[in-house]
Formats: sequence, structure tokens, C-alpha cells
Amino acid sequence: MIKYYPLNLSLENKKCVVLGAGAVAWRKIRRLLECGSRVLVISQEITPQLKKLFGQKKIVFKNKRAGLGDLKGAFLVVAATDDRKLNALASAYCLKNNILVNVVDSPQECSFILPAVLRRGSLNISVSTDGLSPALARKIRQDIQQRYGPEYAKLLRLLKIIRPLALKKIKLPRARNLFFQRIFEPKILAFLKKNKQRAAKKIIMEYLEDAQR
Repeated sequence: MIKYYPLNLSLENKKCVVLGAGAVAWRKIRRLLECGSRVLVISQEITPQLKKLFGQKKIVFKNKRAGLGDLKGAFLVVAATDDRKLNALASAYCLKNNILVNVVDSPQECSFILPAVLRRGSLNISVSTDGLSPALARKIRQDIQQRYGPEYAKLLRLLKIIRPLALKKIKLPRARNLFFQRIFEPKILAFLKKNKQRAAKKIIMEYLEDAQR
């Protein structure tokens, strides 16, 4: 069985090609756009959602049957058509030319697979079963989202501001570690859950002052 190496990959301004325009392709396109990639969609059909994105110039769309020439210069390719022969040809081309490729529902033709992902702002929690059961990965993701709500996105926005201050002002490593642990106290998360960001920040800044003593 294939063992996958988990990593977070930057797709900012990278050319990513999606073959197909069905429901699965639509999910892949949205995730690629969230990561700032330049998305080229090739399909003989266009959905209202894709037509809207094309009109907004968020994607490039080619209304045609895909050919291997369309994959040249791609950093990443997702083959999500209902044409098995086309998907297989795209996979073979990408593997030969060192292009990252994902063939929907065919892990053996992929150089990478996609986990189920829960996003809370800058918090990303990924669940993978090495392709054995995407349904189980989705189920676990749904369970996790009950535990980690939008307050964690708010906490990370605060940390973006406070972490550099802590690294600069708290000289002792042990005091610094204790400070970061205190930030995760339930009462701070409770304030954030109630949209009381100022109250949460006030407590954190008090902890920062204490840590410098």
C-alpha cells in the first residue's frame, strides 16, 4: 500500500489545470482558487458557477476536449472528467513530465491525493486515509469541526499580532513557552466565541506583561 508524505504546498500564482466541469471538478477548482493559483479549466461543458467565475476573470476557461498540449507548463493537474482514457493519458503525461497530478477516484494514477480539510481561517486540519476511504475522512472532518469552531480563526488573527511581540519581549524560552500555553486557556476561547475580541486581547496582553517579569 502506498504511504503518502503529508505536506502543505504553496500554489500561489502557479498554473493549475482542471480537466472537467462536474461537481467534483468544481470542488477542486474552489480549493485551488482559495490558494491563489492561476486556474485553467478545460471542458466541453460549462456550468453556471464556472461561467460566473470566467466572467469575473477568476479562471481561464477553454470550451473544448482537452489535449496533452493543454497541460504544458502546468505545475499541477486535476483530471476530473468522466472519460477514463483521457484521465489516464493526462496522468501518464504528467508523471513523465514531473507535473503533480490527481486523477479523481483513481489513486494509482495520482502523484498526490487530497485529504478532507477543515479550514478555520489560518487553521487547516487535514484528514487522510491514504485513499482507502474518502468517506471516512469526511466523517472524521465533520466530527472535528464540532470541536474547532470559528473562534480558532479569531485566535490566530490575534496571534499574528501578538506572537512577534512575545518573541521580542520575552527573553527566557521557558517563560515564552508558558505564555503561549496560557493563550489557549478556555476563557480566552470563550470570549472569542462570543465575539469579544477586545476582552480576549486584553487578557493576552496582561499575560504578556506578566511573562516579562
